[in-house]
Amino acid sequence: MRVRAFLACLVLTLAGVSAGCGKARPQPEASVAPATAGDTLTVEATATAEMPVSADVKPADPTFKDKINPFLTKYCNGCHNADKAAGGITLDSYQSEAHARKDRKGWLEVMKVMAAGEMPPKKAKAQPSKDERQFVLDWIDNTLTKVDCTAPKDPGRVTLRRLNRAEYNNTVRDLLGVDFTPADDFPADDVGYGFDNIGDVLSLQPVLLEKYLAAADKVVGAGLTPPGPVASARQRYNPQNIPVTPRSARSKEPVRIVFTTAGEAFLPKFHFPVEGDYTVRVRAWGTKVGGEAPRVTLRVDGKELKTAAVDADVKKPGTYEVTTRVQEGERRVAVAFTNPFTDKAAKDDNKDRRLGVVGLEIEGPTNPVVKPPSAFLKAFQAVKPAGKTGGRVAAEKVVADFARKAYRRPVRADEVARLMKLYDVAAGQGEPFEKAVALPLKAALVSPHFLFRVEEDPKSGEAVRTINDYEFATRLSYFLWSTMPDEELFRHAAAGDLRKPAVLEGQVKRMLKDPKVRGLSENFAGQWLQLRNLKTLTPDKGYFPSWDESLKAAMVREAELFFEHVVQDDRSVLEFLDADYTYLNERLATHYGVSGVSGPEFRKVKLPDARRGGVITMGSTLVVTSNPTRTSLVKRGKWVLENILGTPPPPPSPDAGELPPTAELKGTVRQQLEQHRSNAACASCHAKLDPLGFGLENFDAVGGWRTTDNKQPIDSSGVMPDGASFSGPAAMKKVLLKKADPFRRCLAEKLMTFALGRGLEYYDLCALDDVTAKLVKGQDRFSALVLAVVQSDPFQKRKGKRSD
Repeated sequence: MRVRAFLACLVLTLAGVSAGCGKARPQPEASVAPATAGDTLTVEATATAEMPVSADVKPADPTFKDKINPFLTKYCNGCHNADKAAGGITLDSYQSEAHARKDRKGWLEVMKVMAAGEMPPKKAKAQPSKDERQFVLDWIDNTLTKVDCTAPKDPGRVTLRRLNRAEYNNTVRDLLGVDFTPADDFPADDVGYGFDNIGDVLSLQPVLLEKYLAAADKVVGAGLTPPGPVASARQRYNPQNIPVTPRSARSKEPVRIVFTTAGEAFLPKFHFPVEGDYTVRVRAWGTKVGGEAPRVTLRVDGKELKTAAVDADVKKPGTYEVTTRVQEGERRVAVAFTNPFTDKAAKDDNKDRRLGVVGLEIEGPTNPVVKPPSAFLKAFQAVKPAGKTGGRVAAEKVVADFARKAYRRPVRADEVARLMKLYDVAAGQGEPFEKAVALPLKAALVSPHFLFRVEEDPKSGEAVRTINDYEFATRLSYFLWSTMPDEELFRHAAAGDLRKPAVLEGQVKRMLKDPKVRGLSENFAGQWLQLRNLKTLTPDKGYFPSWDESLKAAMVREAELFFEHVVQDDRSVLEFLDADYTYLNERLATHYGVSGVSGPEFRKVKLPDARRGGVITMGSTLVVTSNPTRTSLVKRGKWVLENILGTPPPPPSPDAGELPPTAELKGTVRQQLEQHRSNAACASCHAKLDPLGFGLENFDAVGGWRTTDNKQPIDSSGVMPDGASFSGPAAMKKVLLKKADPFRRCLAEKLMTFALGRGLEYYDLCALDDVTAKLVKGQDRFSALVLAVVQSDPFQKRKGKRSD
């Protein structure tokens, strides 16, 4: 605890903030108000949204006591009690209306399933009458969850948010022009409500403070170093330093890499310092089986550069290489064994075709491109003093402009003066100008005003305030770009006209067309569509031998390019449900069975039929909703309910059971699941989950098309709880298109959650209704959705204290 306090104190002291380092203080949930008028950051404890209620609360409301509690006891508490907690919901502990009001979210779920007729289960012996059910629904709606949308809206309160890893990387890139990602070395960010930019879960571990100090030193040093020629170098990697897939290809003692099945030896993040020509070289040997030598394919970022037959002997490995032009940055370099073969008639020692990898080399660059200086370095060089005089004046200009951008607001003279004290110390000790000015820049990068997105709280006596234009510009830029505002946003913030309808609409459309909108693709779409999960999944190659890293990378890129097309071309969001096009390269097109696509480059392709199109039938979605050896009807149905319809199912009951292992399945997965759902405790949830999974059963666990499962024909028909029927993925998508309103609301809710950095509460329903209505009015264009979000009260305002 002393180390933690010291490091926290150090960060605050470097920023000139009074931290009270010698005083112990309690550790409630805290929020920090910015030091816009003084020198301190104020830490105030806030109540959580749902406070526990003591067990001795006495019921005071006659309606709850006389009507609601008996209803719960008779029809609900048998399953929804503290012991069983069916669906994760307990209802037997509520003792009064006031107690129940503390859990509005839970009661919204209760109202939703009761209104749909799903609870109590139809097979339950005790069933409420229509009047009884309606009375409880009206009571929940009018007493617990009703929000008056004509009254002033509650904008909610966002917990002080630190920059997450993606935001930190992007911000130092735009601030200093660095071309590496220092935050990749930070601890992983926690996730809340499906996203990793939620203020309530972005904790600050002691080790992260140490990482901030190291990263500041690194990025400032790189930002102040003029670009120059990069000398060619050769980097060698031996088997013990090369990851492989499958892992069984590498032995332990001695360390060797020998493939008998398809696989890769790879460097996941090799840093190419500049654009130039690089030679990728592998030393390998092979054994010829079936009349053919093993083939090795050299790849960079999934792009196949060369394939060669390996006819060298184990005692004298051969060298196979390719020279290619590579852009600067971190790339995945891999060598793949692509033609495994087993001769079942041969003896055990000679039946498998084998490829041995002895080492991997990367040499270069030759013909490098010398990078131009960054905007930050140009500005620094423009004011750098030519002689020994004028150093402090030049340093102050650099520090003041840097702090303005880093803090994302105008800086006060006293803030600059505090930072300049560090320059004075370094210059007084004889440090050269670059090193002396680097010290206050590093201090700015470990300041709370840089690491956190600080917003003022309402003044005393005010419950809500409209955030100022700099705070608004910051919210806007981190929403759409996951980085700091650019100079154009700063100019509008300074002019005070960013909220004018014409200006705001123009800025939103400009930002959506800017290449930096890739941040929205990687961080919003990457989590909404669970593309990040795909990167860690490994389907069983024994069942799916065509699966490899290049196919995985292609699936991720397809989804990103599709999302970016909808965003940048301002297409209808309903194309996420169904579209007649997608983005493919040859590898993915071959996997999908689409002809006429050659080469590693992605391009927009018109699909030959309606079985694919939209995010639901993309390979990335189908893989993340499958098991390693087979499809999962439940996972696929759950994904559609959560991410498309916005009606996530409750968790399964503890005694739900599982399907048998793939090797023990008798008949199709559908047939096995229909036996499972005969259990009354499971039937109600599966009635919503299974039809959606059935409609996608023609896609196997790696997204390939099939017509049989376990040698039996696939039945991909389904009937939704509302009676809508379909057969196959094309018809299922048409049914979902008819449910466009739930999808619009689901997408709006997820985008608002990401934009606000907090989960939506019951009091956000009015704002969510407005956003969804404006989306419809805007012909479902993506820009209409974004504009509606940024015009909403929750996005433009801030509450002083959390609502109960």
